[in-house]
Amino acid sequence: REVRGRFDPVRMQEAVSNLIENAAKFGRGTPIEVDVRASSVQAVVSVRDHGGGVPDDELKNLFRPFYRVGEARDRNSGGTGLGLAIAEQAINAHKGGIQAKNFDDGLVVEISFKCE
Repeated sequence: REVRGRFDPVRMQEAVSNLIENAAKFGRGTPIEVDVRASSVQAVVSVRDHGGGVPDDELKNLFRPFYRVGEARDRNSGGTGLGLAIAEQAINAHKGGIQAKNFDDGLVVEISFKCE
């Protein structure tokens, strides 16, 4: 499907790349699943890892700038805690949504936006 309007492919690619990089980093070497679904109304991209997930009480904070989940807070883990915040800004600029949820043995982050 074609997405019309003010679609910025570079920002969207950066957002999706960030999700995949996070899944690779925190998925602890487990397979990463990327699913893309599109209809005439909406496109959805989900990225899932099998790295154990995130404590439920921390899910709401994942998109805050500079926030890192407990185990990712040490300097050796790398990252600044900005990737998901930047991804959220890109998705919001496209009038879309982003959410994270635990799923079985891992985390799934899903972005969605309208196709016009």
